Amino acid sequence: MAAVLAAVAVALLMVLLVVLMALRPWEGEASSAGGFDVDPARVAELEAAEAERAVENLSAAGELAVSAQERLLPVMDGLYETLPARDGSEGEPTSDEAAPPTSAELDEWRAVVDEVAAETEALPTGSSEHNIVRNGLMLSTRLLGDTLDVLVLAAGADGDGRDSARLYAVAGDLRTRAVDAWAVAAVQLDLQHIEADRGHLHAFLPLHSGMSAEGEAEVSHGDH
Repeated sequence: MAAVLAAVAVALLMVLLVVLMALRPWEGEASSAGGFDVDPARVAELEAAEAERAVENLSAAGELAVSAQERLLPVMDGLYETLPARDGSEGEPTSDEAAPPTSAELDEWRAVVDEVAAETEALPTGSSEHNIVRNGLMLSTRLLGDTLDVLVLAAGADGDGRDSARLYAVAGDLRTRAVDAWAVAAVQLDLQHIEADRGHLHAFLPLHSGMSAEGEAEVSHGDH
């Protein structure tokens, strides 16, 4: 009886193997590259969607950078008049020329910085290149917000003036870091515009509006 059962089991196993070899359910899943077959139409659809998204992100980032630069220039001019130079570097006001901002000025600058920061954070994420722009602008506006926070502390500082001077120095450093962070984003944005055959886009954030043309918005289509 055991022998019969064993023979039946072997026979069933052989039938199963024959069926599997005939159907080969694993075929059609593995591609020639050892992975899974990819639908070319679906790939093309995804690539087209990604390309469209990149175009939309580039336009949104460029428009925001130019608009934000225009709105922030008065803030930068106010900070330029307020913050003393750290080392007397060219183009910086000296400590004697520093003019502490009024509460009304700080509130006005805060409203602009907060508005730009909110718009920057609302930019969608995208490619690595786009995210460099987005994150650079976000970091810059946050540093400007920190600059204003320190100026508020400096205005309320007690003592013989040394605490206030230290806080102004910190605020000046934060302002400079904000400009540097914006510059990283602006360079990346300019490169993206060139690669997209849109020409140059110069939307740098200067220390003050009297600086070089790099601090002005410049769009020149087709001029590489």
